[in-house]
Amino acid sequence: MEITFTGLGTAHVTATAQPARALGPQSTTALEDGIELRSLATAAFDVGSRSSGGQRYLSATFEVRNASASGDTPYASARQNLTFFAASSASNLSGTAVTRLVRFDNTAADASIALSMRPTHGMQYSPLLNAAVVDAQAADFQAFRESEVDAVSLTNSSPAALFPYGFVVRSASGTGRSLPASPALDQFDGRVTFAYRLPLQSVAADDPYQVRILVQAADTTLLRVTESLEEQVTPAAQTPAQRAAALGTAEVATLKGSTYTGTNAVPLCQVRTAGPASAPTASLGGPC
Repeated sequence: MEITFTGLGTAHVTATAQPARALGPQSTTALEDGIELRSLATAAFDVGSRSSGGQRYLSATFEVRNASASGDTPYASARQNLTFFAASSASNLSGTAVTRLVRFDNTAADASIALSMRPTHGMQYSPLLNAAVVDAQAADFQAFRESEVDAVSLTNSSPAALFPYGFVVRSASGTGRSLPASPALDQFDGRVTFAYRLPLQSVAADDPYQVRILVQAADTTLLRVTESLEEQVTPAAQTPAQRAAALGTAEVATLKGSTYTGTNAVPLCQVRTAGPASAPTASLGGPC
Protein backbone atom coordinates (compact mmCIF):
# COMPACT_ATOMS: atom_id res chain seq x y z
CA MET A 1 0.00 0.00 0.00
CA GLU A 2 1.07 3.59 -0.50
CA ILE A 3 0.73 6.13 2.32
CA THR A 4 0.61 9.74 1.08
CA PHE A 5 1.20 12.84 3.20
CA THR A 6 0.09 16.07 1.49
CA GLY A 7 0.15 19.71 2.59
CA LEU A 8 3.47 19.62 4.44
CA GLY A 9 4.55 23.13 5.36
CA THR A 10 0.94 24.34 5.50
CA ALA A 11 -1.80 24.31 8.13
CA HIS A 12 -3.77 21.68 6.20
CA VAL A 13 -1.87 18.39 6.25
CA THR A 14 -3.79 15.34 5.05
CA ALA A 15 -3.00 11.65 4.59
CA THR A 16 -4.42 8.90 2.40
CA ALA A 17 -3.79 5.18 1.91
CA GLN A 18 -4.15 3.45 -1.44
CA PRO A 19 -3.38 -0.09 -2.68
CA ALA A 20 -0.16 -0.38 -4.67
CA ARG A 21 -0.96 -3.17 -7.11
CA ALA A 22 2.46 -3.04 -8.78
CA LEU A 23 4.02 -5.00 -5.91
CA GLY A 24 3.39 -8.33 -7.59
CA PRO A 25 2.89 -11.71 -5.87
CA GLN A 26 3.31 -11.92 -2.12
CA SER A 27 4.05 -14.62 0.41
CA THR A 28 1.30 -16.33 2.39
CA THR A 29 2.18 -14.24 5.47
CA ALA A 30 1.50 -10.95 3.68
CA LEU A 31 -1.99 -9.64 3.01
CA GLU A 32 -2.22 -9.72 -0.76
CA ASP A 33 -5.33 -7.54 -0.95
CA GLY A 34 -4.05 -5.03 1.58
CA ILE A 35 -5.99 -3.87 4.61
CA GLU A 36 -8.72 -1.27 4.94
CA LEU A 37 -7.52 2.04 6.39
CA ARG A 38 -9.47 5.20 7.15
CA SER A 39 -7.72 8.47 7.95
CA LEU A 40 -8.24 9.64 11.53
CA ALA A 41 -5.67 12.38 12.25
CA THR A 42 -2.55 14.00 10.81
CA ALA A 43 0.15 16.26 12.22
CA ALA A 44 3.32 18.01 11.15
CA PHE A 45 5.60 20.41 12.98
CA ASP A 46 9.18 21.68 12.84
CA VAL A 47 11.89 21.58 15.49
CA GLY A 48 14.98 23.76 15.05
CA SER A 49 15.91 26.15 12.28
CA ARG A 50 16.88 25.65 8.66
CA SER A 51 20.37 26.90 9.37
CA SER A 52 21.02 24.51 12.26
CA GLY A 53 19.80 21.09 11.17
CA GLY A 54 16.10 21.61 11.80
CA GLN A 55 13.75 18.66 11.36
CA ARG A 56 10.15 18.32 10.23
CA TYR A 57 8.09 15.65 11.99
CA LEU A 58 5.04 14.23 10.23
CA SER A 59 2.54 11.60 11.28
CA ALA A 60 -0.73 10.13 10.11
CA THR A 61 -3.05 7.97 12.20
CA PHE A 62 -5.47 5.61 10.50
CA GLU A 63 -8.32 3.46 11.71
CA VAL A 64 -7.75 -0.18 10.72
CA ARG A 65 -10.40 -2.71 9.72
CA ASN A 66 -9.62 -6.40 9.28
CA ALA A 67 -10.76 -6.43 5.65
CA SER A 68 -9.36 -6.00 2.17
CA ALA A 69 -8.21 -2.51 1.21
CA SER A 70 -11.42 -1.96 -0.74
CA GLY A 71 -13.46 -2.85 2.35
CA ASP A 72 -15.48 -5.36 0.33
CA THR A 73 -14.05 -8.52 1.89
CA PRO A 74 -13.78 -8.92 5.68
CA TYR A 75 -10.98 -11.34 6.56
CA ALA A 76 -12.14 -14.58 8.22
CA SER A 77 -8.91 -14.86 10.26
CA ALA A 78 -8.07 -12.69 13.25
CA ARG A 79 -4.94 -10.54 13.02
CA GLN A 80 -2.26 -10.34 15.71
CA ASN A 81 0.61 -7.82 15.71
CA LEU A 82 -0.36 -6.72 12.20
CA THR A 83 2.55 -4.63 10.95
CA PHE A 84 2.96 -2.32 7.98
CA PHE A 85 6.54 -3.02 6.90
CA ALA A 86 8.32 -0.33 4.91
CA ALA A 87 8.88 -1.70 1.41
CA SER A 88 11.16 -0.96 -1.53
CA SER A 89 10.75 -1.47 -5.25
CA ALA A 90 12.87 -0.56 -8.27
CA SER A 91 10.96 2.70 -8.78
CA ASN A 92 11.44 3.94 -5.20
CA LEU A 93 13.71 6.90 -4.49
CA SER A 94 17.35 6.25 -3.55
CA GLY A 95 16.67 2.68 -2.44
CA THR A 96 14.29 3.75 0.34
CA ALA A 97 10.62 3.16 1.09
CA VAL A 98 9.84 6.60 -0.35
CA THR A 99 8.10 6.47 -3.73
CA ARG A 100 7.70 10.19 -4.38
CA LEU A 101 8.73 13.61 -3.04
CA VAL A 102 6.94 16.62 -4.53
CA ARG A 103 7.46 20.31 -3.85
CA PHE A 104 4.66 22.87 -3.52
CA ASP A 105 5.04 23.87 -7.17
CA ASN A 106 4.38 20.25 -8.18
CA THR A 107 7.96 19.60 -9.28
CA ALA A 108 10.04 16.74 -7.94
CA ALA A 109 11.95 17.46 -4.75
CA ASP A 110 15.57 16.36 -4.41
CA ALA A 111 15.48 12.54 -4.32
CA SER A 112 18.41 12.48 -1.89
CA ILE A 113 16.07 13.82 0.81
CA ALA A 114 14.64 10.31 0.97
CA LEU A 115 17.97 9.03 2.30
CA SER A 116 17.70 11.46 5.23
CA MET A 117 14.15 10.51 6.19
CA ARG A 118 13.90 8.49 9.40
CA PRO A 119 10.95 6.53 10.78
CA THR A 120 9.85 7.30 14.32
CA HIS A 121 6.87 7.19 16.65
CA GLY A 122 3.99 9.61 16.42
CA MET A 123 5.36 12.74 18.07
CA GLN A 124 4.04 15.84 19.82
CA TYR A 125 5.77 19.22 20.06
CA SER A 126 6.70 20.31 23.59
CA PRO A 127 7.02 24.12 23.82
CA LEU A 128 8.59 23.75 27.25
CA LEU A 129 11.38 21.51 25.97
CA ASN A 130 11.37 22.90 22.42
CA ALA A 131 11.59 19.29 21.31
CA ALA A 132 9.60 16.47 19.80
CA VAL A 133 8.21 14.10 22.44
CA VAL A 134 6.77 10.63 21.83
CA ASP A 135 2.99 10.38 21.98
CA ALA A 136 2.44 7.18 23.97
CA GLN A 137 -0.87 6.64 22.18
CA ALA A 138 0.90 6.68 18.80
CA ALA A 139 4.15 4.83 19.57
CA ASP A 140 3.74 2.37 16.70
CA PHE A 141 7.20 2.44 15.11
CA GLN A 142 8.68 -1.06 15.23
CA ALA A 143 12.23 -2.23 14.49
CA PHE A 144 13.33 -5.75 13.54
CA ARG A 145 16.37 -7.89 12.90
CA GLU A 146 17.03 -8.61 9.24
CA SER A 147 16.44 -12.31 9.95
CA GLU A 148 13.00 -11.51 11.37
CA VAL A 149 12.06 -9.63 8.23
CA ASP A 150 13.13 -12.61 6.10
CA ALA A 151 10.32 -14.62 7.72
CA VAL A 152 7.70 -12.33 6.14
CA SER A 153 9.56 -11.31 2.98
CA LEU A 154 7.88 -11.21 -0.40
CA THR A 155 8.51 -13.98 -2.90
CA ASN A 156 11.61 -13.86 -5.11
CA SER A 157 9.45 -13.07 -8.14
CA SER A 158 8.23 -9.84 -6.54
CA PRO A 159 9.96 -6.55 -7.40
CA ALA A 160 9.52 -5.38 -3.81
CA ALA A 161 11.56 -6.09 -0.65
CA LEU A 162 10.95 -5.28 3.00
CA PHE A 163 12.97 -3.10 5.34
CA PRO A 164 13.57 -4.13 8.97
CA TYR A 165 11.15 -1.54 10.29
CA GLY A 166 7.47 -0.77 10.14
CA PHE A 167 4.44 0.41 12.09
CA VAL A 168 2.41 -2.00 14.22
CA VAL A 169 -1.37 -1.88 14.65
CA ARG A 170 -2.79 -1.43 18.17
CA SER A 171 -6.33 -2.18 19.32
CA ALA A 172 -8.72 0.76 19.23
CA SER A 173 -9.76 -0.23 22.76
CA GLY A 174 -6.27 0.68 23.97
CA THR A 175 -5.45 -2.87 25.07
CA GLY A 176 -3.38 -5.32 23.05
CA ARG A 177 -2.73 -5.66 19.32
CA SER A 178 -5.44 -7.94 18.01
CA LEU A 179 -8.01 -7.45 15.27
CA PRO A 180 -11.00 -9.82 15.44
CA ALA A 181 -12.07 -11.84 12.42
CA SER A 182 -15.01 -10.97 10.17
CA PRO A 183 -15.64 -7.39 11.29
CA ALA A 184 -18.95 -5.76 10.47
CA LEU A 185 -19.19 -2.93 7.97
CA ASP A 186 -17.67 0.21 9.49
CA GLN A 187 -16.12 -1.82 12.35
CA PHE A 188 -12.57 -0.47 12.65
CA ASP A 189 -10.97 -2.31 15.58
CA GLY A 190 -7.39 -1.04 15.16
CA ARG A 191 -5.30 2.11 15.00
CA VAL A 192 -1.87 2.69 13.46
CA THR A 193 0.33 5.78 13.19
CA PHE A 194 2.85 6.19 10.38
CA ALA A 195 5.51 8.75 11.31
CA TYR A 196 8.78 10.11 9.92
CA ARG A 197 11.14 13.01 10.35
CA LEU A 198 13.03 14.67 7.54
CA PRO A 199 15.50 17.56 7.39
CA LEU A 200 14.34 21.07 6.62
CA GLN A 201 15.94 22.34 3.44
CA SER A 202 17.94 25.59 3.40
CA VAL A 203 15.15 27.18 1.31
CA ALA A 204 11.50 26.54 2.16
CA ALA A 205 10.57 26.12 -1.51
CA ASP A 206 12.76 23.00 -1.62
CA ASP A 207 10.91 21.23 1.19
CA PRO A 208 8.67 18.34 0.14
CA TYR A 209 5.00 19.32 0.09
CA GLN A 210 3.96 15.72 -0.58
CA VAL A 211 5.63 12.50 0.60
CA ARG A 212 4.64 8.97 -0.43
CA ILE A 213 5.72 5.81 1.41
CA LEU A 214 5.38 2.19 0.26
CA VAL A 215 4.32 -0.35 2.92
CA GLN A 216 3.31 -4.01 3.05
CA ALA A 217 0.90 -5.35 5.69
CA ALA A 218 1.75 -8.69 7.32
CA ASP A 219 1.07 -10.50 10.59
CA THR A 220 3.98 -11.21 12.92
CA THR A 221 4.41 -13.30 16.05
CA LEU A 222 6.64 -10.76 17.80
CA LEU A 223 5.39 -8.93 20.88
CA ARG A 224 7.71 -5.93 20.98
CA VAL A 225 7.94 -2.19 21.44
CA THR A 226 10.76 0.00 20.12
CA GLU A 227 12.65 2.80 21.82
CA SER A 228 13.05 5.63 19.31
CA LEU A 229 16.19 7.71 18.93
CA GLU A 230 14.25 10.71 20.25
CA GLU A 231 13.50 8.86 23.50
CA GLN A 232 17.21 8.46 24.16
CA VAL A 233 17.50 12.22 24.72
CA THR A 234 13.97 13.43 25.53
CA PRO A 235 11.98 11.15 27.87
CA ALA A 236 8.27 10.83 27.14
CA ALA A 237 5.38 10.62 29.58
CA GLN A 238 5.52 6.83 29.21
CA THR A 239 8.81 4.91 28.97
CA PRO A 240 9.46 1.99 26.61
CA ALA A 241 9.47 -0.29 29.66
CA GLN A 242 6.02 0.93 30.63
CA ARG A 243 4.72 0.41 27.10
CA ALA A 244 6.16 -3.10 27.12
CA ALA A 245 4.61 -3.88 30.51
CA ALA A 246 1.21 -2.74 29.25
CA LEU A 247 1.40 -5.52 26.63
CA GLY A 248 2.46 -8.17 29.13
CA THR A 249 6.05 -9.30 28.64
CA ALA A 250 6.93 -7.52 25.43
CA GLU A 251 10.50 -7.08 24.24
CA VAL A 252 12.08 -3.63 23.93
CA ALA A 253 14.11 -3.05 20.77
CA THR A 254 16.90 -0.50 21.21
CA LEU A 255 19.25 1.38 18.90
CA LYS A 256 22.86 2.53 19.19
CA GLY A 257 23.23 4.95 22.09
CA SER A 258 20.43 3.50 24.21
CA THR A 259 20.87 3.23 27.99
CA TYR A 260 17.94 0.85 28.40
CA THR A 261 18.99 -2.13 30.55
CA GLY A 262 15.82 -4.18 30.96
CA THR A 263 16.06 -7.96 30.86
CA ASN A 264 13.79 -8.03 27.79
CA ALA A 265 16.01 -5.73 25.73
CA VAL A 266 16.67 -6.53 22.07
CA PRO A 267 19.72 -4.44 21.07
CA LEU A 268 19.54 -3.88 17.32
CA CYS A 269 22.12 -1.04 17.27
CA GLN A 270 21.22 0.04 13.74
CA VAL A 271 18.23 -0.48 11.46
CA ARG A 272 18.49 -0.28 7.68
CA THR A 273 16.36 2.42 6.04
CA ALA A 274 17.87 2.39 2.52
CA GLY A 275 19.66 -0.02 0.24
CA PRO A 276 19.68 -3.84 0.30
CA ALA A 277 20.45 -5.83 3.44
CA SER A 278 23.85 -6.75 1.99
CA ALA A 279 24.85 -3.11 1.43
CA PRO A 280 22.77 -0.58 3.43
CA THR A 281 23.10 3.05 2.34
CA ALA A 282 21.24 4.64 5.26
CA SER A 283 20.20 3.49 8.73
CA LEU A 284 18.92 4.46 12.15
CA GLY A 285 21.51 4.17 14.90
CA GLY A 286 24.97 2.86 14.15
CA PRO A 287 27.24 -0.20 14.32
CA CYS A 288 27.35 -2.01 17.66
